[in-house]
Amino acid sequence: MTAIDVESKFEQKIRQAGLVPFFSADESHFLDMEGDLFAEIVARDSTKLPEFGRIAEEVKAENPSVKTVVRAHWEVEGVGDPMPAYDMQTGTPRMAVLYPVVLKSGSGKQQIWVEVTTLASWALEEHGFDSEAIKRVVRDFVVKQLKIGGSSYWDPIRSPRLEISGDTAEYIVSKTSAKQ
Repeated sequence: MTAIDVESKFEQKIRQAGLVPFFSADESHFLDMEGDLFAEIVARDSTKLPEFGRIAEEVKAENPSVKTVVRAHWEVEGVGDPMPAYDMQTGTPRMAVLYPVVLKSGSGKQQIWVEVTTLASWALEEHGFDSEAIKRVVRDFVVKQLKIGGSSYWDPIRSPRLEISGDTAEYIVSKTSAKQ
């Protein structure tokens, strides 16, 4: 079986299940990796992930050399105002703020949190970023994380929290300065 065969098998099963309108062919990938086959299936609607997952399991059952990733295409719907961050286990305050971010995928929505450490805030503020500019940094950071595909993709459903550290903020500042 080749990557082309795997792609054909997936497309056939997706058609049969009536999921073609929810399938992102442009973002999905089918690769032959030296004997192992890799399929990344991207759904345009997160509410359809269980159905795409079932199809992936069917294909894997027919050919165990196929490794799959099933994920949704997400877009940032909005970034909210920051609030104090607290340690999840102890409830003690952290040296950070949390930005709520709402993601949308078809009819599905997911709220995530981006923690911006105090060092990151200082680095951004030191370079003239006001509160609205920091919200744009948070939005752009989430968008970049969502663009990473393959086996190392970020799943906002399983891991609804990201962090912008001081080092990350310095990198963002340096990239912004280079563009100007």
